[in-house]
Amino acid sequence: MTPVFSTDIITRVKDETDIVEVVRRCVDLKPAGSVLKGLCPFHKEKTPSFIVTPARQTYHCFGCGAGGDVISFLMESEGMTFPEAVELLARPLDIDLSTWLRDDESEGERRAFHRANETAMNIWREALWDSGMGKKTLTYLRERGFGDKVLRDFDVGFAPADGNWTAQRLAQGGVDQDLAQQADLLRPRDEGGSFAYFRNRVIFPIKNISRQVAGFGGRVIDRGEPKYLNSSDSPFFSKGKLLYGFEASRMPIAREKTAILVEGYLDLLALAQAGILNVVATCGTAFTIDQARLIRRGAQKLVVLFDGDKAGVKAAVRSADVAIRLGLGAKIASLPQGEDPASMLEGDDSSALWEVLQGAEDYIPYLHRLAAASGSSREVMERALRQALTTVAGVQDDLHRDFLLEEAAEIFGKDKGLLQDTVQRERQAARPRERSAARGVPAGAAGQQVAPLRPEAPVAQARRQGGPQVRNYLTRVKVDQVEAQLFAHVLQDETGQAARVFLAERADIPLHHQGAAELVAELERWVAEGTSSGPGSLRDFVTGRWNQIGDAEYRGFISELLSKEEFPQATDHVKIIRDCLGRLLQDRRSRRS
Repeated sequence: MTPVFSTDIITRVKDETDIVEVVRRCVDLKPAGSVLKGLCPFHKEKTPSFIVTPARQTYHCFGCGAGGDVISFLMESEGMTFPEAVELLARPLDIDLSTWLRDDESEGERRAFHRANETAMNIWREALWDSGMGKKTLTYLRERGFGDKVLRDFDVGFAPADGNWTAQRLAQGGVDQDLAQQADLLRPRDEGGSFAYFRNRVIFPIKNISRQVAGFGGRVIDRGEPKYLNSSDSPFFSKGKLLYGFEASRMPIAREKTAILVEGYLDLLALAQAGILNVVATCGTAFTIDQARLIRRGAQKLVVLFDGDKAGVKAAVRSADVAIRLGLGAKIASLPQGEDPASMLEGDDSSALWEVLQGAEDYIPYLHRLAAASGSSREVMERALRQALTTVAGVQDDLHRDFLLEEAAEIFGKDKGLLQDTVQRERQAARPRERSAARGVPAGAAGQQVAPLRPEAPVAQARRQGGPQVRNYLTRVKVDQVEAQLFAHVLQDETGQAARVFLAERADIPLHHQGAAELVAELERWVAEGTSSGPGSLRDFVTGRWNQIGDAEYRGFISELLSKEEFPQATDHVKIIRDCLGRLLQDRRSRRS
């Protein structure tokens, strides 16, 4: 019997697999803006027309029309069935697929886990905006300079001090005590019963790339220890594999091709409020290889922006080391002593922080400057150089490693051959560890200068906010183009309203592309099954099923729609849908007359 996997496990396999790593095995990909381009493996061509979009984890060929996700790629490039491709991708992830066969009789542990966290997020968010319960916390956040919009955008909440309040509200929301304890929302009491794990804290929901609430971070607002508290790791939540804010920042990161890494949840909110959107934060742990892999999906460069104290400097060096080993170009931005990113943005002036970001230093010059600031003694310089060489030894790309050696030799004033011998010995001694740490590192992914970071020009920003304009033409309508434009807006409207308007107002207007009929059927299923909650759920629904219900032509049709440039946030998708329907109707009438 052919195995049928649940939607959750298919989503997990795709989220935890880097499509760039898989495609690079048979395609030489080169960066081209926010995508990577190469010669299509599915047809002969001399000019690259095949693109991979890391931020969406999709591929598309503008020559032959092939497209899909990482599962589709294995199915079409290696002739695998859908279950075979899923199983192959699951092996290096240590996922036991036998426990993830779909069970239509139950919701499944993972889905129940996320449902419990979603319920907790909602009740804590309501508590923050309650005029009595959340007044003190909301006043604290506003005094720190945080506006209501950014707090709502990131679903910030408040967990009251009463240990029974959360348990009672969870029960009212349909989350029983056992499930709440499994999700680490409640802890058992010695004398029986349970109490809330998060109490009297500002709550920051930590979401996975699919925007499901995987865990929480909590910050104390009064005196108390620990200052930060995080959900414990579980089979469905790992702090070292997630980045706070990544679900919201992955597209800005892909556009900028640079990610800014901060330490704290409030630091991220401060930068986001200042219009710096390509930012992520660690979740109470040191920066990890898995987190670097997440960033590398859409970015080539990382700017580390940690506190200016001794602990922050040490953590910044460690984070840059991890990033460089994984093929990212890393810079470190130096904050003044005693400052953190949030404190630099208190008030309306963000120019000081922009200066810090633009002054970010490459890793090796940064180490040399730290050593020089400590007195330039031989011992300090040697320690800094050994730190640099240890990092260089972990770089898997030979060319980039050689450039880093040249840089280290020049900056520290040492013979390159001597440094090369030192690195070679380090690589031989650490080979088993480095093989594990750098598995799948793409060649040539680092070594480029980080472009200066600056806010978007006001004129350009105003032009972008207007969204694409649709004109009425007196000439014959180009039906294929209008139809493609219509469906692109349907899929990229995160509210789902454009899809509902299309289904309600389409009437009997015919569709021309063969994949369009199947897409319309999927839109109808999406609405009928009631899965229309949450940002991006329609797009996730369509791409989550395209390997099972569609053929290669259908996947190519959808991937071409998704490969179009991301529309500005202010785009009126519903207006454009109605405009497109009007043009298609006008064309139909003109053909009849």
